[in-house]
Amino acid sequence: MDYDEISDAFNRANLAGSPAELHGFLSGSISGANFYSTESLVLTVAKFLEVETERVEDLGDMLANLYHFSIHQMNSNDFEFRPILPNDDVILSERLASVGDWCQGFLYGLGNSKYLSNVESPENIEEALGDLVSISNIQILSDQEEVNESDSESNYIEVTEYIKVAVLTISSELNCIDDPDSGLTH
Repeated sequence: MDYDEISDAFNRANLAGSPAELHGFLSGSISGANFYSTESLVLTVAKFLEVETERVEDLGDMLANLYHFSIHQMNSNDFEFRPILPNDDVILSERLASVGDWCQGFLYGLGNSKYLSNVESPENIEEALGDLVSISNIQILSDQEEVNESDSESNYIEVTEYIKVAVLTISSELNCIDDPDSGLTH
């Protein structure tokens, strides 16, 4: 599952929104132990995207596939998790905006989870959450302000790697991802 595949489904369904933010939202929900049936997934995503459920249903199998993919990523013992972001051939400013969108989605999904609201967060989760909040507020420089493209690209890679570590830390500390068969039912 990749960014372009999700973006194509958004276009076919005539949905505005960010594929990165949707993946972030699902990842945050899963980290917070919110697992969905097919019907509740559609309803939850419609509420998240602020659209009618029919519009989300127009995403077809992509939504269920993305949800299962996200559960698999979060449960992987091989640290397969990675945020779904645009490919490296997309200009850096758009990729950075998607990083911010992904973090906003993650924080929204985690913040609305039943699990997080019932526990006191350990200090390392608080720090990771604070960092994700900061990343979600990323400021995009204009092309004239970008000084060194290789430094900027290197910084982008570091930020995306940090997001992986932060999300896996949050998920493992919350011990939420313990039933790989949980989730979408048909």
